[in-house]
Amino acid sequence: MDPISNPETVLYATLAGRVDEAMVQRLFSQMATAVSCGVQELHLMIQSTGGIINDGISVYNYLRSLPLEITTYNTGTVQSIAVSIFLAAKKRKASLFATFMIHKATFYAASPTTSVQLSAATQSLMVDDDRIERILKQYIRMPEEKWEVHRYVDLFITAEEALVFGVIDEIADFKPPPGAKLINI
Repeated sequence: MDPISNPETVLYATLAGRVDEAMVQRLFSQMATAVSCGVQELHLMIQSTGGIINDGISVYNYLRSLPLEITTYNTGTVQSIAVSIFLAAKKRKASLFATFMIHKATFYAASPTTSVQLSAATQSLMVDDDRIERILKQYIRMPEEKWEVHRYVDLFITAEEALVFGVIDEIADFKPPPGAKLINI
């Protein structure tokens, strides 16, 4: 039986792992089914160390466009491009011991690389940094010193800091009620 075939208005879901094309396809499929079955509210627990920037930005835009009231939860860690996905919700919560990590876009050369290829990769990284930074700065109100750290190294943010910086609205756990419809995407 399809886990979301009955028309209920509230859905609880977990989204864990690498942000990549496979995750995007699973999420798109499950959300299309949820919307067509009458789901109106989504509680989405995210656990991810990040992944592919283009896929993460696609999920961010997709979640924002859905006709659902979405609440995201961080119960462990949400890192890299997964932070943008997390920020797509109007309501955002994190467990007390959860962390977030943001950093600049990275590039790994899998083989010998020419100067022209490196130049193109640098341009692509700059475009990705700009896209991510614009998303982050819509939601995160960190002191300038923290943004300066972010320019050079991975920046880890505790749940308490996330509350102060506007990443989350509340320190709270993901707790589906007994009998709730719960799926793993």
